[in-house]
Amino acid sequence: MLEVAFSEKQMGKSNLILKNVFIKSATYEGMFKNGIPTQKLIEHHVSMANGNIGLTTVSYGAVSPEGCTFKDQMYINEESLVPLKILANEVHKAGGKVSMQLTHCGYFSKNTDIKTPLAPSKVFNEYGFLNGLVFSKEMTKTDMQLVSNQFAEAALNLKNIDFDAVEIHMGHGYLLSQFLSPWTNKRKDEYGGNIENRVRFPLEVLNNVISEVGEDFPVLVKLNLSDGFKGGFTLEECKYVAKELEKNGCTAIVLSGGFTSKTPFYLMRGDIPLKGMIQNGASLAEKITMALFGPFIVKKYHFTPNFFLNQAKEIRKSVAMPLTYLGGVDSKTGIEEILNAGFDFIALARPLIHDSKFLIKIENNSIETSACTRCNECVVEMDRDGVKCVI
Repeated sequence: MLEVAFSEKQMGKSNLILKNVFIKSATYEGMFKNGIPTQKLIEHHVSMANGNIGLTTVSYGAVSPEGCTFKDQMYINEESLVPLKILANEVHKAGGKVSMQLTHCGYFSKNTDIKTPLAPSKVFNEYGFLNGLVFSKEMTKTDMQLVSNQFAEAALNLKNIDFDAVEIHMGHGYLLSQFLSPWTNKRKDEYGGNIENRVRFPLEVLNNVISEVGEDFPVLVKLNLSDGFKGGFTLEECKYVAKELEKNGCTAIVLSGGFTSKTPFYLMRGDIPLKGMIQNGASLAEKITMALFGPFIVKKYHFTPNFFLNQAKEIRKSVAMPLTYLGGVDSKTGIEEILNAGFDFIALARPLIHDSKFLIKIENNSIETSACTRCNECVVEMDRDGVKCVI
């Protein structure tokens, strides 16, 4: 099976051919200055290409300033496109392909420049209230059309600077995930209520993007298997959404899970780096709250290899389209198990952050398993000088 994993693979019906099935998952890098990518971001993704990744994904490309979770975050505009074009060219020289994760934070905002962040409904902002952003504003249809156009424009701009794909973020509790989740979508119009209505706006965004970039350009979607808590988006709803994504021309789905404000470590598992999270608090109130209540606020989930596989298999049964497995990939045995289960691509992050040559060593049989301990201190480093392994 490993020979199959390291063979060329076409991404669905698109023109993109990867040198293998492996994708560097979008993992927030924190390598920006005043919203502009730094040289470190370029070097980070080039190292992934040099490590034999088929497709490396630049994380969290906000489609507008309002889509940023905090002030210094990157959004896709004329200034950021300059270094991003260099990044794409350098990744190509290293033999890899590159994608951008496109997203909008919705109400998950700590950006005090945005007084009332947008959301499907007016809800309490548990993510940013300690920074003074207490409630969201329910989006009007005009707001929704504007945001949809921003996704499409950003995707086209990235295609024009030689990015090979884009990934629309519909997971982890960001804006499009907020529409999908009954926890945050309380609308009374045709965009709220049952899952058929809640998926309507995310599908409009997908279709708008595809109409701009063309059907041959890969448009992936990151989608939650579930939000990971009672009252949130469920696995059964994921099955329905996956079928709709397939009908509407999505190139491939990247299956994930978790909701940033409620179950942030559901999508990673392992240790909680609480000390660093306290130090990185965006305000004094946030630091004090995390110090006093952190162990109760941030739930710990035990790490096991391929921890999403049983859930992901249910989606594999539901659609024929390409699916990307993500979650706890750390060994040769785990890779084989995923391929045997019928998944087309495999996304991974922490083993590559720990050692960018992880895949080369797996292919050469020099290691069987990643030495990553799942301490998750790399999460803390995202908000310091950029994501890196501390081991």
